[in-house]
Amino acid sequence: MFQNLIDNAIKYSDENTVVRIVTQESHNPFSEPGKHDNRYIEIAIIDQGAGISAEHLPRLTERFYRVDTARSREMGGTELGLAIVKHIVERHRGQLSIGLTEGKGSTSPVYLPTPPK
Repeated sequence: MFQNLIDNAIKYSDENTVVRIVTQESHNPFSEPGKHDNRYIEIAIIDQGAGISAEHLPRLTERFYRVDTARSREMGGTELGLAIVKHIVERHRGQLSIGLTEGKGSTSPVYLPTPPK
């Protein structure tokens, strides 16, 4: 799952830009407000790529969905990667969030539950 997210960050970023991996303890940002009974680890892949316009965001984890068909074929993608990532994260009771800023890159945090102390 992380290999796919990192590969995407590298593949869709310009040369000589930085891809960062940031980890931190977190609460599930998708839980009900004020209800933080579970701890999570947040692993975020942050790139400085061209980004994607917000209109594509709801469909990015659909199988075979292509934002830019010509570029995707040129790079050899099947467009299954983010769909697979989403399913793996969900099987581990986690959440995938994708944040995009057109022209500024993307942030793809994964939230995975940690065992109780």
